[in-house]
Amino acid sequence: MADTVATWLGATAFIVMFLAIVLQVFFRYILNSPLVWPFELSVFCYIYVIYIGAVMAARRQSHISFDLLYQMMPERLRRTVGIMTNVLVAVIFLATLPSSYGYIKMVGGISSTALSVPWGVVLAVFPLGMGAIALILLLSAYTDVLDLVRTRRQG
Repeated sequence: MADTVATWLGATAFIVMFLAIVLQVFFRYILNSPLVWPFELSVFCYIYVIYIGAVMAARRQSHISFDLLYQMMPERLRRTVGIMTNVLVAVIFLATLPSSYGYIKMVGGISSTALSVPWGVVLAVFPLGMGAIALILLLSAYTDVLDLVRTRRQG
């Protein structure tokens, strides 16, 4: 269910972004009368597409990684390194939350120039996305630890 909602939100934001860019190009180069708001809308949608995509990639464990050394490790060490990496990245992401909250609190009431959207609405996706990714990574690390313990008991 969550994947379906995220997919639809991401796809909708991407389509809106694309249409805003096409509209801006049409008005600027065909009608020679550029609009301001499509650019702003496309930037907002782009920000949301990035964070929705990042959360989906974390959930599917499909982030790009350089794993040449990782693949050469024995299975048990690979799992341990994976757990440690997930926890480290989650801690770093969680560490960004107080600063991002402070920044949103500082600029959140300021509205964007063309669309008058409060910056707090636009920037809220950062702590939400980072928090969601951290939670996904911690849950993944937890299940990996349980699997590691289970295989150790069996082997």
